[in-house]
Amino acid sequence: MQRPPIPVPETSQVVSAAIHLTKIVNWDGTSQDIKQVLTTAFEAKDYLDCIKNLRAQDVDPLSYINSLDKVGSPLIF
Repeated sequence: MQRPPIPVPETSQVVSAAIHLTKIVNWDGTSQDIKQVLTTAFEAKDYLDCIKNLRAQDVDPLSYINSLDKVGSPLIF
């Protein structure tokens, strides 16, 4: 009798929203992957915790807001 194959557990690397928030703050305005960075940050499980206290994530709140404005400007037609 042949045994069924043992399922291999899927591993996914969970990346903190803080990493993506830092990428947003440091966005140079030219990288085209910013939409993906934003999406990944907003979908991160710890996004709400990170956004509640940006300073604890070493993210300056004003810089984050200004960067979101930069990101939003080219996306608005």
